[in-house]
Amino acid sequence: MMKAVGVSSLDDLFDTVPKSILLDDDRARAILGSGSLPVNGMAEIELKAHMADLAAGNRVYRSIFQGAGSYWHFIPATVDYVASRGEYFTSYTPYQAERSQGYLQATFEYQSMIAALAGMRYSNASLHDGATALVDAVIMAWSQNKRRRTVLIVGQANPIYLSTAKTALAPRNLVFREAKPEDVAQAIDEDTMAVVVCNPDFFGTVLDVTKIVNAVKARDKGIITIQCTTEALSLALLRPPGTAGVDILVGEAQSLGIPMCFGGPALGLIAVSDNKLLHKMPGRIVGVTKELDGDRYGFTLTLTAREQHIRREKALSNICSNEALNMLRAAVYMASLGSTGMRQVAEINVKKANYLKDKLRDVTGFSCINKGPTFNEFAIQVDGGAATSRRVIRACEASDMLGPLDLGTLDPRWAGMLLFCVTEMNDTKAIDELHEICRGVHVR
Repeated sequence: MMKAVGVSSLDDLFDTVPKSILLDDDRARAILGSGSLPVNGMAEIELKAHMADLAAGNRVYRSIFQGAGSYWHFIPATVDYVASRGEYFTSYTPYQAERSQGYLQATFEYQSMIAALAGMRYSNASLHDGATALVDAVIMAWSQNKRRRTVLIVGQANPIYLSTAKTALAPRNLVFREAKPEDVAQAIDEDTMAVVVCNPDFFGTVLDVTKIVNAVKARDKGIITIQCTTEALSLALLRPPGTAGVDILVGEAQSLGIPMCFGGPALGLIAVSDNKLLHKMPGRIVGVTKELDGDRYGFTLTLTAREQHIRREKALSNICSNEALNMLRAAVYMASLGSTGMRQVAEINVKKANYLKDKLRDVTGFSCINKGPTFNEFAIQVDGGAATSRRVIRACEASDMLGPLDLGTLDPRWAGMLLFCVTEMNDTKAIDELHEICRGVHVR
C-alpha cells in the first residue's frame, strides 16, 4: 500500500503535520499519565461528578455581541421538541425509502424552504458547513470550465472560509484573487471561472449583488457567480440571490435553529436554479413522486447514485457526512416562524444593530469602517490600536458580556478593529451598557 501511494514509511503519511504536535507512544503515555483521569478509569458515579466539575468551569454570558459566522439567536421550543424525537436521531442516508418517509418528507420540506429563501429552484439535503459548502460551489463552477483557474472574491470574505477553500482546492491549482465591488468588471480576465460575492460580507456590509452579477455577466456569460453568506437569516430580508441572477448560493445556516454550542456543529446550505448545475450539486437530493395507479405521494432520494458519495476522486464532493439533525432543526425553525416571522426577526436584527452603530458614532476615537448598509454586524476602527481593543473586550467580560471580536487576532492588518454583532437576543439595556463601556474605555 505504501508503494502504491508513493511513501517509504508510515511517518511520511503525516509529513504535512508539524512535528511538534505529533505524538509517539512515549509522549502519548506521558500525556495520559499527567491528566486528571486515573489510568485505570472511573466508576460511573465518579465520572459524572468529574464531568460536572469540568462543566462548572464554563462561562455563560448574559449577553453576546460576537458573531463572525456563529450567531446568538432565539430558538423556539418546537425545534428542540421535534428534533429530540427518537426517529430523527440518525444522520445516515435513508436509502430505504419505504422505511424513511417521515424523514424524507422533512428533508424535502427543508429543501423547498431553502429554495424559496434563495429564490432558486433547487436545494439539496444539506452540506457539512458554510466553509466546505463554498469549496463545493467552486468545484461545481470549475466543472463547467476546467480550462480556467481563477476565482475572484468580491467583498470581505470570512478568513476561515477563504483558508478552507485554498487548502481544500490546492491540488486543483486554483488561484484566488480579491476585488472591490466597484472594480469587479476590471478584475475579470480570460482565466476567471467564478466570482464569489460575499453578502453580507465578513464585516457585515450588504452588497448590491444584482449590480455585481450584471457586471460579471456583461463581461463573460460563462463565469459562474456564487453568493456566499455566513448569516442565513439575512436571506429573509435581502433580495433573493436567484432574482439577482446568482448561479449558486452557499452559506452557513447555523442561524436557523441551531445553538452556538462551542462553535459547532454547523449546517451548510446550497441552492441552484440551472439544471446543469443541479446535476453537479453534491450531497443528497430528495424528490417527490406520485403513484402510477393512485393519488398517494412518496419521497425518495433522486438524481444521484449511492456510489457518488463514496467514489473518492470521481465524487462531486469528498465530504460524506450529512448534517441531517441540524437540517431538521433548520426545517422546524423555518416552519415555526414562517416567511413573515423570519422577516420580522431579520428586521429586528437590522434595527438593533443600527441602534448600537449610531450610539457608537458619538464615542471619541471610534469610527465605523462599513461604507454601505449592514445587516446585524459592523466593524469599528478604534484609536489606540490593539491595546484599546483588548480593553473593550476585558471591560465587557468584567460586566458578564461577551464583547465584540478583536479582528486583529485573525489578521495583523485588522489590528485595532472590532466586529460587533447584534441580534434579537440583545435587549436595549445591554446595548446601552455596551455603549457606556466603550465610552469609559476611551476616557480612561
